Amino acid sequence: MLAGANAYAQGLDGENIDRIIVVGDPVGLLDDGPTESVFGFGLSGLETPRSVSVVSDETMQRYAIEDIDDFITTTPGTFGGSFFGVPGSITIRGAISETYFRGFKRALNNGLFPTPIGSAERVEIVRGAPPVIYGAGRVGGFLNFMPKAARNEGQSADGPSGSLAVTGGSYEKFNLRGDVAIPFELGGKEGGLALYAEYEDSGSFYRGRTPEHELLQADFKQDLGGDWSVQIGGMYFNTRGYFQSPGWNRLTQDLIDNGAYVTGVDTDIADVNGDGQLNPAEIDAVVGTFFGASNIRTLVDFGVFGFPDAYALDSGVGVTTLDRRDVFLSDREIADSETLTLYGDIVREFDNGSAKLQLFYDSVDGALNVTYGFAAEHVMDVFEVRGSVTRAFEVSDLVKVDVHATASYRRYESELREQFLSGYLVLDRRDLSRGATATDIFATPLTDPTIPWDSDFSSLWTDTGAGLVADIQIENLSILVGGRYDHYDVEASNAGVTTFGAPTEGEATEGDFSYSASVSYRSDIGIVPYFTYAEGSEPLYNANGGISPAAAAAEQVLFDSELLEAGVKFSLVNARINGSVAYYDQSRTLVDPFGNVDREASEGVEIELRILASDNVTFTGAATFQEFNIAAPGACGSGNGEFVVIAPNHPSVNAFGQTITGAQGYGGLFSALNASCLPELQGGYQRTVIPDRVFSAFATYTSDETPSGFSYGGTLGATFVSETGGKTTTAVTLPAYALVRAGLFATYGRFNLTGTLENALDKDYFQPVQGVYEEVAALPGKGRVARITATVSF
Repeated sequence: MLAGANAYAQGLDGENIDRIIVVGDPVGLLDDGPTESVFGFGLSGLETPRSVSVVSDETMQRYAIEDIDDFITTTPGTFGGSFFGVPGSITIRGAISETYFRGFKRALNNGLFPTPIGSAERVEIVRGAPPVIYGAGRVGGFLNFMPKAARNEGQSADGPSGSLAVTGGSYEKFNLRGDVAIPFELGGKEGGLALYAEYEDSGSFYRGRTPEHELLQADFKQDLGGDWSVQIGGMYFNTRGYFQSPGWNRLTQDLIDNGAYVTGVDTDIADVNGDGQLNPAEIDAVVGTFFGASNIRTLVDFGVFGFPDAYALDSGVGVTTLDRRDVFLSDREIADSETLTLYGDIVREFDNGSAKLQLFYDSVDGALNVTYGFAAEHVMDVFEVRGSVTRAFEVSDLVKVDVHATASYRRYESELREQFLSGYLVLDRRDLSRGATATDIFATPLTDPTIPWDSDFSSLWTDTGAGLVADIQIENLSILVGGRYDHYDVEASNAGVTTFGAPTEGEATEGDFSYSASVSYRSDIGIVPYFTYAEGSEPLYNANGGISPAAAAAEQVLFDSELLEAGVKFSLVNARINGSVAYYDQSRTLVDPFGNVDREASEGVEIELRILASDNVTFTGAATFQEFNIAAPGACGSGNGEFVVIAPNHPSVNAFGQTITGAQGYGGLFSALNASCLPELQGGYQRTVIPDRVFSAFATYTSDETPSGFSYGGTLGATFVSETGGKTTTAVTLPAYALVRAGLFATYGRFNLTGTLENALDKDYFQPVQGVYEEVAALPGKGRVARITATVSF
């Protein structure tokens, strides 16, 4: 194997390269071309001293990857989990990541709408601290989305080309998509126009979820002559029906292990005015309020003073089983969003380098209503202008230096209206065996305009920054260093009615440095050990990327993050065996929806392996070992620690002379405003909502193409996920599981037919709910899902 690796770059003319890409890599596993996503240089994954995985559209088709949760099958360190069932942002190294679009950070998407990866030409998943070329961001990693239209093959095509595809399958799946690339000349210079469109109108495994969307991408590319070129494009995405759901409520170990669901309803609080929902006046008349918040939510921080009878289920109490397709949804859920993303590049190529001026704009307008009482409106507008210069210098025969300099200005304006602070929300009131009723649907400003918003944030912040990265190459040794400074100006206000005395206006000016240093060595046999250390800062965002007036008034806008990563990458046997092994140790700041701040330390090992056993057979493997620990929040009353919803039988509830079972408490909600007030969490704790072990292994066979143009193949593999669960003494354990995926595909000339099976063995499993309800809810995993896609190319 090692002897053959020396032939890696020998005898590869253009004809042979085409043969390797089309035949030797039939699943797109070696999409290891240059990327600027980490350091600004056109480095391949092998040359980049960071954990980077590239997933091509071909790989996504073969592995039945339909949303970001599915990247767990190919990419170590990732876990979709469940942000209330909407795959908006992938979890990387335990953190809900940010999404980039062609290297520019998009508006924050915490489950507002799904990321449309079916419209991506490829996806780059970068793990660790954000690169210094982009500015401050979330440590853990990010997903860089490369739209299909932006590859714009029009310039190189002999004539118009494109494709049309239709997908159908289980649960009324219907998706129609098509693309076209049109070459042309303007003023004797080559140009191209590329279009991609997609329409979805489907059902779902979960009854009541009705996903619909329209998507359009466009890209115009033109050679201007004199080494100048321009590229302009964008994406429009409109979605409906991707309703958030916590899954199953009334969570017990008996429910997970044996399917025993506690039934019953509470009749003390009634829909008096007959509008089909509970409004604040109807709730207050029974349980009253305390310090501006409803007593339907009890905070153990302040003690449990008596026990309202309205919390107890008083009719139909018993035990039943649930259909896994029936989760917390009703016909009053709302999930609408509209996004527009635009970009423009002016590029000049010159000897040993290039210069770019890039513009980026992203807007989001969305609304959410979840009938246990949560509602939100999001309006975001992001504008960024970035200039960069990349230049290569040859200092001597042995020493070469690549330099990337960048400067940028980013403006982020957002409006965020949310309803949850006043406490008129209870998850367990609904008996899922009966479905939604007027006594468990809570009114919000989106369903009753007379209700004011708890929070009404307006935020405007700007980031002006500049950075420099240098790659010093001494023969096979690379020393890569980079630094950046960002200056933030923030204005924020809150016109909501529930503030609990927090500042309603704030301004801040703050700046910080970020830097990274890496060393790597590329051996002659294709093995590349590397070491990276990075320190950065992370803005203290609210739920839609704005900054709250409390953070601005305290001038606490940025928090430090730190990463240490060491690993080995390899490309052996004429690049037929390649992959990586990486160890990381990172520290970051966590902020919950109530503004509580915690510190998390994590470490892990990630293994990625890709083998082209022949021109017909490929194997992939991925393994993740990880652990996440939250620092001690201290004693109760310190104001530290995250907000935690707890089960009614938790000792902190029963410590006040009560003995409460689930049925006696499901009519209300128990919680701790700060984790410091739960004794078992005061000394710190491990976050187990993310699995500590994940393994995936897949094999693909692709036949030789016959003289008539026919070929076929299949993919088979499985993913193992270790057990997950909550962190309190009453936490429920969600068992480990393994899911099998399978696919068959056939191509004849311009026609392709692909069929896939997700969860092929119809395995029962559960996903944890990431967020405040992780102790009291879990989402049943999807059962067997079949898909068939027919494609014609021209």
